[in-house]
Amino acid sequence: MTSRLFYHKETGAPVQIIARAQTKPTYQEVICYQELTKPYDHFVMEKRQFFAEYVKEFAELPLVGRKQIEKREDLPNKQPRISKGEIMDGGPAEAEKPEEAKEPEVPEAIQKMLAFLDAESCHEKIRILEEMQDDLTEHILNNIAVSLDLSLEDDEDGFERIMAELRMREKYESDRGDRL
Repeated sequence: MTSRLFYHKETGAPVQIIARAQTKPTYQEVICYQELTKPYDHFVMEKRQFFAEYVKEFAELPLVGRKQIEKREDLPNKQPRISKGEIMDGGPAEAEKPEEAKEPEVPEAIQKMLAFLDAESCHEKIRILEEMQDDLTEHILNNIAVSLDLSLEDDEDGFERIMAELRMREKYESDRGDRL
């Protein structure tokens, strides 16, 4: 016997089998088990009755006393689906799409933002940010600021704040790999 842990079908309370035995003089098969909740009592039960009342896997327990939560119609489903770097505001899920449907292309602004995030030096980040200056949105600027551990205020120019931070970091950036 590999797993000795069982769960009561009605209460979900766990028990462990201590031994399988037979009674004398009838040789009826019984299960000796211990409850795994206080006070950790020991019991003996006829084998068929035990397996009628207990299951091996917690997932097999019936959903007794639980009711399904209804979806409220007044609350729209606002949870975005994210697929390969793109936020999708609806449409079918990946499994529901027909096979001939092609993956939508990732917008160029998102590709540039990903290139910015992957850049290894501040010099490279400045170059990419200057290239994408015309495509920047508030959402992209906030994502870039978060990646640099910055917070942008509402009244400041996010692009200029990020560029100033990158220029300052570029001054102190060096190749320290040789010294370590």
